[in-house]
Amino acid sequence: MKVSRLLTWGGLLALAWLARGLVLPVFLAVALAYLLNPAVAWADALAIRRSVAVGTLYAVIISVLVIAGALLGPGLFTEAATLMDRVPTLARQIDAGINSAVRELSEVAPAIRRLLPEGGNWVQRFVLDRSPGEPGDLFEHVGHLFLLMILVPFFAFFMLRDMHRIIALAMNRLPSQHVETSVAVWRELNGVVGRYIRGVVLDGLAVGALAALGLWAVRVPYPLVLGGFAGLANVIPFVGPLLSAAAAGLVVVLTPGQGLAGVGRVVVLFLVIKVLDDTIIQPFTIGRSLHLHPALLLGSVVVGSHALGVLGMIIAVPVATVLQETVRLLVEHRRVLARRDLRQQTITPT
Repeated sequence: MKVSRLLTWGGLLALAWLARGLVLPVFLAVALAYLLNPAVAWADALAIRRSVAVGTLYAVIISVLVIAGALLGPGLFTEAATLMDRVPTLARQIDAGINSAVRELSEVAPAIRRLLPEGGNWVQRFVLDRSPGEPGDLFEHVGHLFLLMILVPFFAFFMLRDMHRIIALAMNRLPSQHVETSVAVWRELNGVVGRYIRGVVLDGLAVGALAALGLWAVRVPYPLVLGGFAGLANVIPFVGPLLSAAAAGLVVVLTPGQGLAGVGRVVVLFLVIKVLDDTIIQPFTIGRSLHLHPALLLGSVVVGSHALGVLGMIIAVPVATVLQETVRLLVEHRRVLARRDLRQQTITPT
């Protein structure tokens, strides 16, 4: 018996190791399924078959993406193409700024000149002059991206269509004494995770829109690109807002006529967005009850970064939130069951 269990667990671990490349597409598919689940639930209430509802929903989403791409795509493409054309000039400007900073610092601490010699042309050497990778590497990255674009909606489709059956099958396999607790915890946890993921997406959209509008108002170049980057980076706690502000500040520094006043406007803008996000947007989209303790949040981000890099930083907070809510719901439900059993024992005559 023990040998069979060891073989079973060994096979499961080996299968998990072989399927480790599916972690990212499955995670994104789960997030997409939670985002779309309210529409599917609404269709369930109208007695519409899930396969029909999910297929119609996918058709609507594709139509919306095509329209949004037609409206916003040209502007984003123009900004990105202009930015790519300016990369050599930007690299020279950044190297000039680094040389100026090194020159000023070396006057105070001459030892810095040995660590960072003036005229090193760091960006030119380590970014632009790097030898291009093998053509096979480029095709491999493009293939991974293309596969990700296929797998995520594919997995999400079947999750939306069949998840209720999978959950019912899993609950039927549980021992009878654990069914009530598992069902109650799953229902609450499912709602909590769904609200959290949808709230994070809405929060990122709101922050990205505010950043794009604010950068356009203070006349910072490439507001759409920088606003989109701010919305995406907002998913990463602590680091995301700093990266957004740093990217916008770098663009301002490299834009003639902006100067330190432009950097100051960008800093004030992102501080205002951060305050609005913490006080108004997040409580409205995510809710205050789902926020992690700052120590737990920072610790989860550090652990996720060491485990999976940037991907770990992105998924660390949702995973920690799910674990926190799972423990809380289990403890609360155990207390309810204990009180009910105690009440029954008190009422039952001896």
